[in-house]
Amino acid sequence: MSTLLRPTGPRPAGVYWWRRLLVLLVVLALALGVRWLLTGRSADGTPVSAPTDSPSASPTTSPTRTPSPTASTTKKPSKSPSATRSATSSPSATPTGTPACTDSQITVTASTDAASYPVGSTPRLRMKIENTSSTACKRDIGAAQNELIITSGTAHVWSSDDCNPGGTPQVETIAPGQSFSVSVTWLGRLSQPGCPANEPAAKAGNYKLVGRNGKVLSDPAVFSLT
Repeated sequence: MSTLLRPTGPRPAGVYWWRRLLVLLVVLALALGVRWLLTGRSADGTPVSAPTDSPSASPTTSPTRTPSPTASTTKKPSKSPSATRSATSSPSATPTGTPACTDSQITVTASTDAASYPVGSTPRLRMKIENTSSTACKRDIGAAQNELIITSGTAHVWSSDDCNPGGTPQVETIAPGQSFSVSVTWLGRLSQPGCPANEPAAKAGNYKLVGRNGKVLSDPAVFSLT
């Protein structure tokens, strides 16, 4: 201990003190350096955080789940109202139309307003067209389809078509039992097809009147001129 505090040697004592002080400073500097390396302090004395190998995970936003509706909160879709059928919603049966009358459905009747006339008289002739079937039908009762014919034996006396042939159609719907009548005044004179003038007057005798609609002929109606 006395040797450390009191240096001895050929040199002055101050030299040895300076050497010892320098060694002490070096040792102190080394000690401080080792401490700095071990503690990891920075030059300004602020601790340095050791680096981490794994990066910090950035927060991720987890998707928010929408709660499924429960039976008490879920509204069931309302059912659309079913169509209500009324009597007018379903189309009624469309009639196919009234058919034309066949000849078998029609009856033609001829008549006169008297059974006997004086020569030179103007008898009133009548023809009736009747639907004698059980169903309605359509029939042309126009002048072109109708004819009144007077005969005497086998001789042609007069016809409504001799002077007035043709005419416009007149189609009528005839119900069962319904009839249409046609009346013509005969002037009591003979006639021929084409209506030649100055035909003579009919003579006394028995005559027959027949009516025709289309191809349907009536039974003869008998009358006389006296």
